[in-house]
Amino acid sequence: MKKNVKLTAGLLALLLFATAFISCANTNPGKEDQTTPAPIVDTTTPTETDNKYDDKGYIRDNLPSDLNFGKELTILRWSDVEHEEFVAEEQTGDIVLDSIYTRNLRVEERLGITMKWEGIKGNSDNTSAWNTHLSNMVSSGSDEYDIIAGYSLSVTLNAASGFLTDMLNTDVCPYADFNQPWWSQLLVEQATIKDKLYFASGDISRNALEMMYVCFVNTDLLDSHNLENPQNLVESGKWTFAKFTEMCKGIYEGQGTKDFNTDTFGYMSSGIHNDPWFYASGTLLCEKDADGNIVPSETLGGERILSTIDMLQTLFKSEDGIYTENVNHQNAFRDGRLLFCTDRARCSHKVFAANGDCHYVVVPCPKYDEDMDNYITVLGNPFTLYAIFANSSEKKIASAFIECMASEGYRNVTPAVFEISLKTKYINDPTSAKMYDIIRENITYDLGRLFSSSLAGQGDFRNTLKNNSSWTITVKTLSKKLTSTCKTLMKSFED
Repeated sequence: MKKNVKLTAGLLALLLFATAFISCANTNPGKEDQTTPAPIVDTTTPTETDNKYDDKGYIRDNLPSDLNFGKELTILRWSDVEHEEFVAEEQTGDIVLDSIYTRNLRVEERLGITMKWEGIKGNSDNTSAWNTHLSNMVSSGSDEYDIIAGYSLSVTLNAASGFLTDMLNTDVCPYADFNQPWWSQLLVEQATIKDKLYFASGDISRNALEMMYVCFVNTDLLDSHNLENPQNLVESGKWTFAKFTEMCKGIYEGQGTKDFNTDTFGYMSSGIHNDPWFYASGTLLCEKDADGNIVPSETLGGERILSTIDMLQTLFKSEDGIYTENVNHQNAFRDGRLLFCTDRARCSHKVFAANGDCHYVVVPCPKYDEDMDNYITVLGNPFTLYAIFANSSEKKIASAFIECMASEGYRNVTPAVFEISLKTKYINDPTSAKMYDIIRENITYDLGRLFSSSLAGQGDFRNTLKNNSSWTITVKTLSKKLTSTCKTLMKSFED
């Protein structure tokens, strides 16, 4: 049961072999709204298969084979991206960076273009400055940028500000095909407002995989407390909130006064890292009404979110759990002092790999109860949305660019990040690899979360847990704020 993140010599050899054949790596066959489906093994005749799939089993895109635009495209990217996904100047032996290098080379060759990457800061601390920069470009009539590749909440703010192009307008953007599997179908569905789509993501963004929230489980603590591996409960649908809290009981080790620096707990969390519970309960901030307008979700005041908050507040007040600030839970789990850690998949290499004695397996975040159909995965906000700048004079070429980038990402970058790194290099456990497939199949998107720079409420759930306050009182004010800000947002799209 114990899994060590140290690499064996055999695994290193396997990875070196896989690097040379990275495009052969299979991705996960999944649901329609999965971030990226797998190459599909077809049972039709060879001729039919050859037309639809490439020689590695990946679905072909529909871009003409004779495109040769002879243009330089300028892409504005967020320079403070969490994990590099845009530029790789040369092959270095790094599996992921080499896949980015290959993708970029393929895109330039296929389209007859040259990429020019321009970077400015655009993360959560810089959304306003990013938007102001684009506002100045629009006001001056500058067509310096063709493509926008930015932090999710910065790009949605750009959309609300009117700085982006409707990519469903086939007269302007004839090459982008958002029915293809390298685009997140659920995101496309949710982000299409009044039959217009201003941004998209999927295999075009490495960070869309790195930012999946998962539940890490310390196998040493499972063993020492004779607890069942929750992986055994996942497929039967019994991995629930109730089972999670039950397993947290009796884990605490300390001096009686809880100390996140030294004590052992069932669970520890903070701020944004509580968001998986909000979404796992089936709650959303916003949704679309019958007319396609963004409105506050009816789930905000429901029994499930009230029960979820009560469960977490009770857990954090008991000795079984603790609420902290910052990312103390990451270090505590790395050091073997937590049974459970809910955080983004990237922690496996960004944090836990620093301690070769960190033994763990991966499961989805629990679901509210057994009656829920699926486990729900939320993404951390630092993933990239791609869009076409409203002032671009090369919109048609830009639409070919984002389609080709997503398609080549699907067959090059995703296998490197998901199959070889997340599922193999940093969690040498076949069952955890299967768990990752389930996690990825069930990614959700919330319009309230996507447009939180323009709306309100993303921090209210977190603050309710932090302050041990009443959601019943909070949600009344929140609903009023959302009703007002949703109307303003919808008006911006009409204008």
